[in-house]
Amino acid sequence: MTSANTEKREHLYKILVIGELGTGKTSFIKRYVHQFFSQNYRATIGVDFALKVLHWDPNTTVRLQLWDIAGQERFGNMTRVYYKEAVGAFIVFDVTRSGTFDCVTKWKEDLDSKVQLPDGSPIPCILLANKVS
Repeated sequence: MTSANTEKREHLYKILVIGELGTGKTSFIKRYVHQFFSQNYRATIGVDFALKVLHWDPNTTVRLQLWDIAGQERFGNMTRVYYKEAVGAFIVFDVTRSGTFDCVTKWKEDLDSKVQLPDGSPIPCILLANKVS
């Protein structure tokens, strides 16, 4: 017999990880999902995916589908497809390269123009400073 209080709940959320080429998006995802770090990564071509499973509480599982969008994709027509149905995003910049911070606004504008929540508002977005020694 299952009561309403012990009902298992699962949630799946699509989260985008975007920013200029070489800002460490793939490294950030690998570290978060697999607890793995390497200084050697090849440039992402198009898009890559990773899944982080969080056991929120005994009855709730949250699955974060992290979409690693290639840095050179901002002006491509495919970003609209990649962004579809996302509910959150990280915009990553490299603190050792000021030009990547200068591009953050363009990434945010691109994001806001291509994906919104069902109520029409922008998806939540976190600015992530990377490569701090």
